[in-house]
Amino acid sequence: MLKQERHDAITKLCDERGTISVKEIVDVLGVSDMTIRRDLCELAEEGKLNRIRGGASSTADKSERKVPREFSHTEKRQLHKDEKQHIARIASGLISEGDTVFLGAGTTIELMVGFLPDVHLRVITNSLPVFKLLETRDDCDLCLVGGLYRPRTGAFVGPMAEEAVSVLGIDKAFIGANGILDHSISTSNMEEGKFQQLVYDKADARYLVADSSKVGKRDFYSFYDLLKLDAFITDPNLTPAQREAIGTYTQVLL
Repeated sequence: MLKQERHDAITKLCDERGTISVKEIVDVLGVSDMTIRRDLCELAEEGKLNRIRGGASSTADKSERKVPREFSHTEKRQLHKDEKQHIARIASGLISEGDTVFLGAGTTIELMVGFLPDVHLRVITNSLPVFKLLETRDDCDLCLVGGLYRPRTGAFVGPMAEEAVSVLGIDKAFIGANGILDHSISTSNMEEGKFQQLVYDKADARYLVADSSKVGKRDFYSFYDLLKLDAFITDPNLTPAQREAIGTYTQVLL
């Protein structure tokens, strides 16, 4: 890796994570400890990061990492359409005949419905839009988890939803997110986050489906850790540095 490429990768990692240790950079980039320490000193002199004991911190405005607001369901349908189609196709390809699958709320997961294999499946969902897309499918045993309805996302959440899913066996869970920062996965609503955490904990295999614009962002409620996932499914716009960083926590599929 050329020096400039290395500097760009370090700066990107630092901005994504806020703070980063020398060891973390060494693990991601595969270069010596001495080289990274020298790079950090040079980057600090150029004002591209702040040198701290054992690593570095970002000079980027923390507000840039914050999700500005929760978009409506209608707004989300208009964002990153091609990327979501790409993700939906890959995610659906992980589903096999006889699987009991949880499909969460969100426009990317709604697109998965059109790519589901033509085999017998059991589908559990707390998403009213996903339910409506699947209700006429004859080869699908469909379970809608009820509870408190959130019109903004079309999802059922709360204690009733949590109680319903707590007794179910789930082979594979596919859930979206509003932000992925460091190894933390976040959403805008605490009740949705708590429900999604429970579903992940119940599932044998756990998949995060989110387009690359969500990487480096954080929302209000952190509900899961990348380390506990089987894979993060995203689009090819993910940068090499982002892929390397996330790849230290879980498999990346794009």
